[in-house]
Amino acid sequence: MTSITQVSSQLRTLFEYEAQKLGRAAGLRERGIRLPQLAYLLVLGWLQQPSAGPSALARFAGSLGVTMTKQEVDGHFTQKTADWLLALLRRAVLLVVTAKAVPLPLLQRFSAVLVEDGSTIQLPASLREVWQGCGGNKTTSYSKAASSLKLTVRWDLLKGTLFGPFLQDGKQHDLNSALREQDMPKGSLWIADQGYWNYKELARLVNRGVHFLMRLKPGLLVWEGKRRVDLLQQLPQVVGQRLDMLIDIGASHQLHGVRLLAERVPDEVKIKRQERIQEYARTHQKPVNPLTMELAAWTMIVTSAPASLISLDEAFVFLRARWQIELLFKLWKSGGLLDEWQSVKPWRILCEVYAKLLALVVQHWLLLLSCWDDPHHSFTAVSEIVRHHVPILVLGLRRVLPLDTAIQLLTLAVKGATSIPARSTRMSISHCLLGGSGPP
Repeated sequence: MTSITQVSSQLRTLFEYEAQKLGRAAGLRERGIRLPQLAYLLVLGWLQQPSAGPSALARFAGSLGVTMTKQEVDGHFTQKTADWLLALLRRAVLLVVTAKAVPLPLLQRFSAVLVEDGSTIQLPASLREVWQGCGGNKTTSYSKAASSLKLTVRWDLLKGTLFGPFLQDGKQHDLNSALREQDMPKGSLWIADQGYWNYKELARLVNRGVHFLMRLKPGLLVWEGKRRVDLLQQLPQVVGQRLDMLIDIGASHQLHGVRLLAERVPDEVKIKRQERIQEYARTHQKPVNPLTMELAAWTMIVTSAPASLISLDEAFVFLRARWQIELLFKLWKSGGLLDEWQSVKPWRILCEVYAKLLALVVQHWLLLLSCWDDPHHSFTAVSEIVRHHVPILVLGLRRVLPLDTAIQLLTLAVKGATSIPARSTRMSISHCLLGGSGPP
């Protein structure tokens, strides 16, 4: 478990030693502000006020003991600064911060419970040579699709450890992420969406002792022994009825002896799913697959975890837990304004994106220190408190206060003020995990 002292040391190392070293490698010169101060200015300035422009950042510079004009701040938004911030971000994601395992017995059955996904940020077309997008089509203008940046993240819901964000071209598949090079611990549970279906990768995980859980991708061949399964005939026909059976998947039975879990959903859920399928097909100019439309009537899960480890009811809770990473991306974009900027200058935009990502990594470290022991914490509420207390963190980084003391004051401000109360309807995922059953 990472301590306040360890996080203090990592902050000093990253923003002082590494910032200097990487800045020199990027060819930056210290013009009126030292590189560590510039790193604090951009990262903490946008952490405290994600909508800040050069004027607001110039005012924030005063809290760092630096006098700057907005023109001087704006002058730092260059390609070299962007390259430097990207290198600093890549160094930051290698620093592992972990908390004590959250007190949820359902999660504690595993060495880690890892949810993984990617999120895309659309960039101006002028940045297509830096980050390549997917191109355009008749419904999406080329200028909006020519450049995009994909973030991929793996997050341990047990100990809070964040692996990433790793950056890649928007046009690249999630499976091409640098996360593929990082092995998951034996005895862990990996949860991902349908976009991660890959027979070779899933078989590799099983062979390494890693369990997986994800939705079944429509169109895959399913076998029960040597008999091919007609899903539409096999799946339950009554709303709320569930199925749990052992199957093989793939033309050559590439995945052997995994469990298929399924539940018939109400008609209103089916209709909403079908509307999303049609909208996706329309915007991507693809035909609607009739089988996919029919299978929208069921929630189908495939897992390599045996029933002795995850019951049928618990599997649906874990599937819902996958949305925690979607909420993390939502927090980064709605609270951290990761995909918003007030400029058309390409290098300033990249500087802002990279600095905000660094800010969100630091924010996550502080969240783990302050509230991970409460399984019902609200990351949205915690992030608001962290932003409000950035000035205390600045005092610690400037050595006006011991940095350990500054971080401790920040964590004390968070504790006890961010717990989500139990609800009688639409239970929070933490309460579902505590009870081991899904919502009614």
